[in-house]
Amino acid sequence: MSTYNQSASLREGLAEYLRRYNLGDGGYNDRWFKIKFFWKFVITLPNIDNRVRAVKFHDLHHVLTDYPTGLRGEAEIGAWEIASGCGKYYAAWILNAGSLFYGMFLYPRTTFRAFVRGRRSKNLYKNVEYDAALLAKSVGSTSHELHIPEARIKARFSDGLLYAACAAVLLALYIGIPIAVIALIV
Repeated sequence: MSTYNQSASLREGLAEYLRRYNLGDGGYNDRWFKIKFFWKFVITLPNIDNRVRAVKFHDLHHVLTDYPTGLRGEAEIGAWEIASGCGKYYAAWILNAGSLFYGMFLYPRTTFRAFVRGRRSKNLYKNVEYDAALLAKSVGSTSHELHIPEARIKARFSDGLLYAACAAVLLALYIGIPIAVIALIV
């Protein structure tokens, strides 16, 4: 069951989300954004237009899926968004791939469940305008339109295969390529 009022507008749900997790105004107009790793390491990156457009939908996805922020919540929403597709938002693909990758190791069960849930869902990245009309829709009706399942759903064999394929690609990107480059240098 969602912690967000299903009859509230997406605008109201987003305001609650930003308030609940102390995210200020969402940082949509900031020049830079920060990624925190394990509360110790921080990377500051430019807040490019593609990332800004993606993160507006990403934040609404947190409201619609009820995944929190924090390490586990970002792994879950990353898995959900990768599985449901990030469309033309390459910044979302890149950032979510990192979240999915660490989630596979730190939170394997919940990350896999979120991935399976995403495979059964649509999301806002595809053919949706972020505008007043979208923000006026209710949380509940939007969840229904996107076919976001509320409860855990049973994984299919194909879900496991696709998840394993994603794991293989991410392992190659994050571990295999750096090892190969180091081997060439040494």
